[in-house]
Amino acid sequence: MHYEPMALPKRRRVEPTAAFRWIRAGWKDLISTSDISLAYGALFAAAGAFITYFSLGTPQLTLNFWSGFLLIGPMLAVGLYRVAQLHESGEQIRLNRCVRVLSEHKGEVAMFVLFLGLVMIGWILFTGLMVAVFFGDLPPGAQPFAEALTTPDGIKFLLVLFGSGAVVAALVFATSALSLPMLLDGKADLVTAVTTSVRTVMEQPVPMLVWAATVAALTLVGMATLFLGFVVLFPVLGYATWHSYRDIIE
Repeated sequence: MHYEPMALPKRRRVEPTAAFRWIRAGWKDLISTSDISLAYGALFAAAGAFITYFSLGTPQLTLNFWSGFLLIGPMLAVGLYRVAQLHESGEQIRLNRCVRVLSEHKGEVAMFVLFLGLVMIGWILFTGLMVAVFFGDLPPGAQPFAEALTTPDGIKFLLVLFGSGAVVAALVFATSALSLPMLLDGKADLVTAVTTSVRTVMEQPVPMLVWAATVAALTLVGMATLFLGFVVLFPVLGYATWHSYRDIIE
């Protein structure tokens, strides 16, 4: 039996510092579409700040939420990819047009969103299990949890958390770096989009690693400001992701 190899879209080579060019392009998109961009960012920041505020009494939940958020960021930026697409083509940006493109590709997008959602749920369950294994029943409050992190068991917990988190984050990044923009652009089905994304990361590890580090660094800045910084940072990252797709995929 003969199997034909999967036909993947052609991919351009990009320079190691391409991530910074994508961020600059994302910033220009933010300036040009400031109304809808800042509204999107403010809504996202408000939701994140709300969840963080009500979980501060139980730092384990805050840790679960923040670490899980790093994994599903691409899913939450889907609307921004559409805004960037409309802005690039010079079309009028309206909410109903953004919603319509999601309905046109809802099957493929929903499958990938489900995948990211399951990864986040699995990660939250894993971190909760690790807290129980290493610390047992901690008293509520931030101080007992912070003190527990300074113990030998706390150091082991952090090593396990960051080590396993790096593996999961690498998997999510490789599968999602280009997938959702490709699906929204209607250029590929789910399997082709995910495979193309993974192949791109494998073929161009340096620029994609710089891009991943840039996204992680700006995400941490947003978290350090208790999500206030995401009013600006989230739209910029969403638009930059679109530009990375347009730059790499022919």
